[in-house]
Amino acid sequence: MDKQSVVSMAMYEEQLELLRDKFSQMENRISLKTDEVVFTMAVSHRKEIDFLKEEVLHLRGQLKVAKKEQQQLFVKKYAASARRRSVG
Repeated sequence: MDKQSVVSMAMYEEQLELLRDKFSQMENRISLKTDEVVFTMAVSHRKEIDFLKEEVLHLRGQLKVAKKEQQQLFVKKYAASARRRSVG
């Protein structure tokens, strides 16, 4: 073995510690990025849910109006039919 290729134990441990620090930093950055992505998706989903909720409420209102109109038409038709029967 060549003396220049031999690494001292202190140098090895120092380099190992630097490598551990780099991995720890990468892990923290990945974790932070993951949190950001999850938060962004949650906000997006919340907006979509709110939009769909408003759409459902709007459709319920339209359905209520349509039912009232249909009921009024039925009552008018029934009343006209009853008048014809009572007159005739």
